[in-house]
Amino acid sequence: MRTLIIMITASAVGFAQVNGSAAQPQNHSILPDARAILGPSIAATDRSWRARVHYTYLQRDEDRRLDSHGLVKSEDVKVSTIIFVDGVPFEQLVEHNGLPPSAEEQRKQKDKLDKLKRETPEERIARLRQEEEDNASLIREVPQAFKFELSGEEVVNGRPTHVLQATPRPCYRARGKYGGMFSKVKGKLWVDKKDFGWVKADGQGARRSSWRSACRFP
Repeated sequence: MRTLIIMITASAVGFAQVNGSAAQPQNHSILPDARAILGPSIAATDRSWRARVHYTYLQRDEDRRLDSHGLVKSEDVKVSTIIFVDGVPFEQLVEHNGLPPSAEEQRKQKDKLDKLKRETPEERIARLRQEEEDNASLIREVPQAFKFELSGEEVVNGRPTHVLQATPRPCYRARGKYGGMFSKVKGKLWVDKKDFGWVKADGQGARRSSWRSACRFP
């Protein structure tokens, strides 16, 4: 079983480093409906995603593998700086499992950077257009691929958030670059209570056999 945790900074005030501090639960008896949160959060995240090209920021990715008992048996953590090369975002690895990039990782990064610099204007425009479509598809497909339920509220890195539980919709038909992944993942989404940006997403591999039989296609 595999767990993927993606730390996302999607605030109206810009992008900032997510420091991975533990979330602090809050108790509230009256909670809004998940649908009232999801709609504005999709719009806010789309705006923030488009605005990211104006910022240099840190990105932290955690990939955890679990044993049959649900305990973490291995973990892979990468911290990267998103920089810009001739106006194009480039993910530069700065830390891997608490250590600087190895010589091999540095060589691979240099090769990618050199390839980026050799792009023609036409190749760059085509690639950026495809990346934009892939990113837009990622955000657009989320409400179609998952059923969301509000499970509570938490404070993450000092920001009050709504916590949404996400489960795959049984009859979702995958579209776009990330659609195939959505049908295999369940998890949580933390939405900023003030600006509705996605603060954090935590996804875990889901077994399709538990719900696949419920699908009925025309």
